[in-house]
Amino acid sequence: ELICAKIPHDQLAIQWDLAFEFAVLEGVPVGEISIDQLFRDVIALGTVVPEDVHLGFHLCYGDYGHKHFVEPNDSSKLVQMANTLTKQLLSRTINWIHLPIPRDRTDEDYFRPMKDLELRNDTELYLGLIHLTDGVDGSLRRAQTAKKVLGSLPFGVAAECGFGRRPPETILDLLKLHADVARKLD
Repeated sequence: ELICAKIPHDQLAIQWDLAFEFAVLEGVPVGEISIDQLFRDVIALGTVVPEDVHLGFHLCYGDYGHKHFVEPNDSSKLVQMANTLTKQLLSRTINWIHLPIPRDRTDEDYFRPMKDLELRNDTELYLGLIHLTDGVDGSLRRAQTAKKVLGSLPFGVAAECGFGRRPPETILDLLKLHADVARKLD
């Protein structure tokens, strides 16, 4: 609320990073919290952001040392969370949802649950399929599999887990990789 009070809303976007929540969904021992309480808490995070501030959710499997806390079998829990947000956070627009795509997942089995995404028309989908370690070719392999599974559902591309833990000297290369992949997908 303090951030929203200090920054003009037309210059502000808030993205909630839901890593802890995926630890709970995957059964990682993180303390006592029920799945129902977890979803109530996530919805509450969305409702505190004013409607005229852009809101997004980064669904995350962690990135400590560039490793996930659990390697997901597929995207089913991501889809579960995205659909729950869409169905329960009705009081405002969700401007975007970001789903991570592990570097080694170019198989349809990982992407197949995404067929069940029930996003609203005003929610943009971003797939975190860009990895600096395998460049344009690896990113395009993941994007092609996503297109095959998602059909006409549009999506943008992004790094799997943002730029925050990246060494500063890699940022320009990562930005260039985003531009190169996006250009080849157009």
